Amino acid sequence: MERKKAVYISGPITGVKNYWEAFEQAEEDLQGLGYIPLSPAHLPEGLTKEQYMRIDLAMIDAADAVLFLSLLNQSPGGQLELDYCRYTD
Repeated sequence: MERKKAVYISGPITGVKNYWEAFEQAEEDLQGLGYIPLSPAHLPEGLTKEQYMRIDLAMIDAADAVLFLSLLNQSPGGQLELDYCRYTD
């Protein structure tokens, strides 16, 4: 049996009303294509932005690919994730 590929979903969260809707849609789309979505939208509340970023980068390291959602230019965390991907590629 072939291993399913994991895809991390990167996009703006902080300050975006109903941010989870875009993440949920991406998750559904990825699952429909046979991928395992890794979403930062499903992390517990109450952590610091530094803690979230450490978890996010760990998920990126575990992923086979990264899907960048629109409005990424409005997300400092998303920009950092993009820079990390470029640096570690």
